[in-house]
Amino acid sequence: MSSNNVKPPGWIQRLVERFCEPYLFEGITGDLEELFAENVELRGPAKAKLLYLLQAIGFFRMRFKKKSQTTSNMKAIWHNYLLTSFRSLKRHKAFFAINLVGLITAITCSLFALVYIYDESQFDEHISDAENIYRLYKRHINETEGVDHLTYETSGMMGPTMTDEYPEVVSFSRVLPWWDDVILTYENKNIVSEKLYIVDSNFLDFIGEDLILGDPKTVLTAPASIALSEQLAKSIFGDENPLGKTVVGINDVDYTVTGIFKEQPRQSSLQYNALVSWSSTVPNVGSLNYSWMNNWLAQGIYTFVKLDKQTDPKLVVDKLPDMMQRHFSERADHYFLKLMPFTKMYLHGEDIRHGRGFRSGSITFVYTLGLSAFLVFLIASVNYVNIMLSRATQTKTEVGIRKVMGSSRRQLMGRFVSETFISTLIASIVSYIIILLLLSPLNMVTGKEIPLSAFYQPIAIGAIFGFIVLISLAVGVYPAMVLSSPPVSSILQGANEIGTAGWLRKCLLTFQYAISIFLIVCTITVIRQTNYLQNKPLGFDKEQVLVVGLRNEVGEKVDVFENELLNHPNILSVSTSRSVPGGGNYSTTSFPEGYTDELTTRIFGVDQEFFETYGIQVNAGRTFLKGSIADTNNFVVNQEMVDFMGWDDAIGKHIRFSPDGESYPIIGVIDNFHYHSLASATIEPMVLYLETNQAWNTSIRIGEGNVRETIDYIDDVWSRLATRTPLDFFFVDQWFNDQYIKESQLLKMATAYSFISILLCALGLYGLTALILLQKQKEISIRKVLGASLTSIISLVNRQFIIVISIAFLVAAPLAHYLVSGWLEKFVYRIEMGTIAFILAGGLTLLISLLIVSMLSIKTANTNPSKTLSNE
Repeated sequence: MSSNNVKPPGWIQRLVERFCEPYLFEGITGDLEELFAENVELRGPAKAKLLYLLQAIGFFRMRFKKKSQTTSNMKAIWHNYLLTSFRSLKRHKAFFAINLVGLITAITCSLFALVYIYDESQFDEHISDAENIYRLYKRHINETEGVDHLTYETSGMMGPTMTDEYPEVVSFSRVLPWWDDVILTYENKNIVSEKLYIVDSNFLDFIGEDLILGDPKTVLTAPASIALSEQLAKSIFGDENPLGKTVVGINDVDYTVTGIFKEQPRQSSLQYNALVSWSSTVPNVGSLNYSWMNNWLAQGIYTFVKLDKQTDPKLVVDKLPDMMQRHFSERADHYFLKLMPFTKMYLHGEDIRHGRGFRSGSITFVYTLGLSAFLVFLIASVNYVNIMLSRATQTKTEVGIRKVMGSSRRQLMGRFVSETFISTLIASIVSYIIILLLLSPLNMVTGKEIPLSAFYQPIAIGAIFGFIVLISLAVGVYPAMVLSSPPVSSILQGANEIGTAGWLRKCLLTFQYAISIFLIVCTITVIRQTNYLQNKPLGFDKEQVLVVGLRNEVGEKVDVFENELLNHPNILSVSTSRSVPGGGNYSTTSFPEGYTDELTTRIFGVDQEFFETYGIQVNAGRTFLKGSIADTNNFVVNQEMVDFMGWDDAIGKHIRFSPDGESYPIIGVIDNFHYHSLASATIEPMVLYLETNQAWNTSIRIGEGNVRETIDYIDDVWSRLATRTPLDFFFVDQWFNDQYIKESQLLKMATAYSFISILLCALGLYGLTALILLQKQKEISIRKVLGASLTSIISLVNRQFIIVISIAFLVAAPLAHYLVSGWLEKFVYRIEMGTIAFILAGGLTLLISLLIVSMLSIKTANTNPSKTLSNE
């Protein structure tokens, strides 16, 4: 093909013509065509066209750019838009205020939710190789006992066995967060560590933690070794070099400091400031001699494994049942091991029990917060669109004049979008200031500690600009399109409704009501469920009971401690026991008389005063007698044990703890009582035995007198007996309430967002109704002249809102029922959904709407008709 017959692409020439100055265009295209002809001869047509495009792009330079003839005009136009928008906002102060409050609320809620969610998603990002680390957990199933739950508790042998038998498992590391605060003593200084872990020697290397001082290879290898955080070491040793120093710690053992590490960052699931070597617990090796931490039977260890980068974790999980059959066959049919990615552990482990010692979030809370903020954003957007659409009557004169003067529809849209831009800009600035000022209360509502610096990060600043652009375009464009659409003829005819604005406004209003009803139903349900958990009878009297920890030097003087306490007139009873509600109890297997299989049983070690102190009812037989040594060989069981076994009379039945072990008789049956959170734990068959050696806790029932003075007395007695341990106690009722912190946070958040949604709906309804009545003033005046009563006018206006609310209720109710029922299913003890939440939500929405609409209708109806008609 001849090169003369091949022409350069015309669209490229047109593009160059639009970009370049006219006097340069001919010279540029001439040069390009010469080069094109040469390239056709040398490289062929296809490559020549590609090169033609690239060479044309080379001429897109600022010095060649065509000077706009309309630049000055556009500046004048936008200046006019902004000036007109400011005047419009000033003229309609009430509607501007309603829209501004809505936008401020929406942006504030959305910005805080966005930063919150981002902050939650950044947890554990500092852990090196986190994508290959997994946390071992198990599903515990026992159909006979009705048990089916997830738990992080594993045995001490699972990790080592997985590493030995499966090459895909590169390494393991075990963790045992200590139950109580640990006093670390150096010379005459006693410092409390609230975050002490017992860990394997490779723990710091496993998570990629660097030492400030110490040898990484040997830091936690030797028994009785301890590594401290930099801050804790400074508190204990001051400016001294801590390496090689000795501190007294767990069980009054001397521990040698072998390493110093940095503080854990705020966004870390692992929260520790002291690490004790695992070898300290190994029998015949360490001084703690905890055999239960190093066998298959006991389930109380947290295990982490690191897999090879190429390994599919599902393949490893599929192999674990075989490992259980080989090494732990008696539990292989009940324990099903699984792997939780370390990167998901913080947010996605809320349904897994026994996660103490680790910081955890809630993906449910994150989703709920994000959804609530989004719904509030939608409500505010609907308010804005509805009010803007309802202003069609007020803006038609301006639109008509501008069209007569030659304004295009695009220019008219720019006028209305600029008004939205101004409102959004003001709202965004105010929202940002509000968040900075109210960050502490917002943190209290969500139970999180977001620092002020989080709102200076690029994501927060970018979100502000994003909101300005998004709202200006997504929310402002459609009303602008509608308001700029009517032809001049329609304006001259005095049409009040514009196109589809009427039915769209009703649809948006229905959507808005549906969101509010949905949020109110959810809030009422959360309130009812939280109140149910906090107020459900526990089977004992939890009020006015204070528990003091005795796993310290005072435990050796417990008799003196008890006697001193009972000398105070406001101390009614004292019980010292191994177990209390909230701690010191454990599960094991028992073999009750008449039962051929082993039974998972909750074990409580108590003294004779335990039942009186806690007000536990005796259903049959008796409890342990004061001063009786024989009762150390007797058991008391709870009613759940009797019901499970189907005993008509449990007194005299025997229980043993191994198939061939010694059996012990039952002397009494007590009423069931709760000892764990009602949200996740059921009452198990329980055996209570008389514990005389392990004095772990003293429970003190105090009277209704001066509680503060009584606590001061307890502290004074403690101070006279303790040599290095400060008084540490908790109230039983508060302990149970603390188990529902996540539910309480969800309640606060849901209540806040429901209140906001109601407020925004009320404001929007006020503004919308005022505009609608403004449009209908002439009609209402004519009706009054023709004899219509005030009641009939109010009914006329209210009728359309009642229909809208009814449709919204039919939309919101099924969705709310579905989602809230799913949330309630997570709780072991829960309320029945019922209809009360739906009746209250629908009734409250209807009542508020009728009050607002009726109030404005009365005001409009009472206007003198002659004044309205003369204005028309």
